[in-house]
Amino acid sequence: MRAQAPAKVIRIGSPDLGTAGKPSPGSSALAVAHANRWLEEEFAKDGITVDWKFFRGAGPAVAEALAAKQLDVVFLGDLASAIGRSRGLPTRYLLPTGRGSNSYLATAPGVKITSVAELKGRKVSVLKGTAYQRPFDNLLATAGLTEKDVKLINLDWPSSKAAVVAGEIDATFGGSDLFLLRDKGVTIPISTKGRGPDFTINAGVLATQDFITTQPQWAQRLVNQVVRGAHWASQKAHREAYIKLVVEHSGAPETGVRAEFEGETLASRFSPLIDEALVAGYQGVVNDGLKLGILRQGFDVNAWFEPRFVQQAVRDLKLERFWSPLDAQGKAKGAA
Repeated sequence: MRAQAPAKVIRIGSPDLGTAGKPSPGSSALAVAHANRWLEEEFAKDGITVDWKFFRGAGPAVAEALAAKQLDVVFLGDLASAIGRSRGLPTRYLLPTGRGSNSYLATAPGVKITSVAELKGRKVSVLKGTAYQRPFDNLLATAGLTEKDVKLINLDWPSSKAAVVAGEIDATFGGSDLFLLRDKGVTIPISTKGRGPDFTINAGVLATQDFITTQPQWAQRLVNQVVRGAHWASQKAHREAYIKLVVEHSGAPETGVRAEFEGETLASRFSPLIDEALVAGYQGVVNDGLKLGILRQGFDVNAWFEPRFVQQAVRDLKLERFWSPLDAQGKAKGAA
């Protein structure tokens, strides 16, 4: 019997960061490629299908699908990807798609919380195992609190939004999509903006070792298209078009997207370079994860990164001088 030819499909998994029934990888360089169907166009000429899978259960659900060998490539926030790697998922980190994202606390109608200290004893939802858990825990620590000092409820993002609007919980912690709830009486009194790298989130694209080994050319072509998206989103002239794209394709509230990027240079947000600052950021996530008991064991963060694909993409697209690599302190080191 002849062996069956392998399926010509790339299975991409992402937390569902969209709202209003619009599945989306959120506000990232990957979101640009997704909205413009650049990956589909790139691979269609060879009869290769791109199969997007969006998970309401976010990082933990993506990890389950990876463990079941149902995905080849994933888009994940820093903590979720680190948890998966620490548990033995054979992923390699290909490139960042967004750096330094902030988080927000939304309070139920009529609930007055103006400081982190006032969260003590309150019912607060956080989707555990996602990138938001680390900045939430670090925020609590600024007031001498831990998760044990609040009534922490583990809810997915759609459920937490419904619960805070209904007053079933006092507050929920998550992304800028929470601004969507302000017209329902929800307030957003606290954010992590301006608090430094311990309170921000990096996100990136990872692939399984098997995918990289068996389909390195596919991996390179995919990375090229994501870097193309990063380049487009990084340009000052595209700022308004980028905000419009995110709002249109994810259903995210424009006020939230604008608040997230206010005062930010999008070129620094969307630099796809694997530089010292990125590696230091993920090392910080692993260190905090171990300290907070979210990760049971560490791993070699530096060896996890697979920079050759993004380095080749930058050369292929002639973008060597577009982004500057950053040192571990976040200072520019010169052109890539």
